[in-house]
Amino acid sequence: MKKAKHTEKEITIVGVVEEYEEEDTGLIIATDDDDYVVELNKQGKRLSQEVGMDVEATGIVTKNGDGTKRISVTKFEVFESDDDDDEDEMFYDDDDDEIYDDDDDDDTRRW
Repeated sequence: MKKAKHTEKEITIVGVVEEYEEEDTGLIIATDDDDYVVELNKQGKRLSQEVGMDVEATGIVTKNGDGTKRISVTKFEVFESDDDDDEDEMFYDDDDDEIYDDDDDDDTRRW
């Protein structure tokens, strides 16, 4: 009998960060098509500060046996509202431990 292959692939999704409570409290990124449970790795923990915000997240997606999609976020951008013009934009890459100012005026924060 063949074993089912465990498939993983990196994708980019766009959605809203939301809290959820099932067995444990956690995060999801709700897209137009599906919900993705966020793994609480280094980037997932940073994403927890962005509840209610629109984000573009890139990461490794896996699918549980029950069909639940999980994403291990490697990087993300937060789309700022027009009310946050005073805030500096920030960029964070998973390979670095420092946060950088982003001088672009495209209303996003990158992590």
